Amino acid sequence: MSKYNYKRLIEFLNNQVDVLVKITYSQLEDLLEKELPKSAYKYQAYFSNSASHVISAIWLELGYTQIELVLGEYLVLKKLK
Repeated sequence: MSKYNYKRLIEFLNNQVDVLVKITYSQLEDLLEKELPKSAYKYQAYFSNSASHVISAIWLELGYTQIELVLGEYLVLKKLK
């Protein structure tokens, strides 16, 4: 069983109509139905555009790339496809 509910994040991204999507940490935790680990607040690598991280693998699969990150506050995704 996954520790996060990725289905809500997938649905959220699939329903976006804008090219740029700003997601606050609080909003992301609500979508995942769980708090992010402390490393997500301390290290940019947690939200890198890497298929080795499950959350970023989801947005990459859906055609997004992370273009901006303010640790502990928000990230911005850009739709490429």
